[in-house]
Amino acid sequence: MNEKAESILVYCWGSVCEAGVLCALKKLQIPFMIFDKTMKDYHADAVFAQELICLLKRYPIKAVFSYDYFPLISMICEINQLPYISWIYDCPQYTLQSKSIISNFNYIFCFDKLYCDQIKKLGGRHVYHHLLGTDVEYFCKTISDCSNEKNKYTYDVSFVGNLYNDEKNRIRNAEFSDYTEGFLEGIIQAQLQVYGYNFIRDTIPDEIVCEVLKTCELGLGEMYIQDEKTLAADAIAMEVSARERIGVLQKLSEHFKVNLYTASKLPDVLKKQDNICHMGTASYGTEMPLIFSGSKINLNITSKSIESGIPQRVLDILACGGFCLTNYQREIAENFVDGKELVMYTSLDDALEKAEYYLTHETERLEIAGNGQRKIEERFRMEQRVGEMLEFLQD
Repeated sequence: MNEKAESILVYCWGSVCEAGVLCALKKLQIPFMIFDKTMKDYHADAVFAQELICLLKRYPIKAVFSYDYFPLISMICEINQLPYISWIYDCPQYTLQSKSIISNFNYIFCFDKLYCDQIKKLGGRHVYHHLLGTDVEYFCKTISDCSNEKNKYTYDVSFVGNLYNDEKNRIRNAEFSDYTEGFLEGIIQAQLQVYGYNFIRDTIPDEIVCEVLKTCELGLGEMYIQDEKTLAADAIAMEVSARERIGVLQKLSEHFKVNLYTASKLPDVLKKQDNICHMGTASYGTEMPLIFSGSKINLNITSKSIESGIPQRVLDILACGGFCLTNYQREIAENFVDGKELVMYTSLDDALEKAEYYLTHETERLEIAGNGQRKIEERFRMEQRVGEMLEFLQD
């Protein structure tokens, strides 16, 4: 690296998309450095802070970048009067409730429009809605280089993702009063029927919020802004997501072979389905592209805590030339043509009907997959998304 050239310092903590960002910076001919020290505390890690500060003093760094938001990096950038760019690609992101969010040196780019509004309400100053990107060339090269292995991943229906049924699902493992349990069950059942709108936060009364927080032991500590209703709503949304994903997989597996890639344990209801093939986990960089490319139908079942945004999974499926069957989501509908570039469903029965149709109409399915891949190449290439993000610093 040219030590005299101003560089972007990229904090790499293990996000699956980091390699795509680094590749994009190379294509854009933007000098960068990598900092990958493990952060042990989001607000107070003296060793991490000292090493980062030394780098900032030694090299001409013009900005620090990371996927997701890290309060400690924000505080260090404020002290050194450097822009801190964080690209949010998942919800919820509790570090965004840190009191450090108000720093004028934060530049927060979030893939979800509605989540952007929440961040601004918490005091974020430079907060922008910014769609995610994907590394089209890398995925296509991986698929081409592994063409002799593609037959291993020729599936009818596949899903790659979490089932949200482990200990992190506080609602599922909690014991509530009869009234609260009944109230929560009512909200969960109602939300399962609604696609594209999360009404949980607007529905739960304060007394339910208090019991959920107490029973589930939810809290962020004194360094955070305690948005208690959002904490409770996110916990409930995880249970909704768990039930929705299991429900879709159960429904489709009653009719088709479904290959499931997940680190989650199979619930009993899915263990009973002969058509469910639990494949374990899939490597993001090597195995996942072959799954998306080789499957006739790739499912996207968006987490309910993502209220409007396009999940990374959708972009990656399409970048690999895969056919995507996804739940209706506002920003998916705004950016892709339903039935032309991907296909959206609005109920379990609708998902089953469309899966059955496209499994038996190959020409239409392949045409839609091709159109989806072209849309990604036109609007969602990683270098485009990174380049547009960095332009904000020049305004």
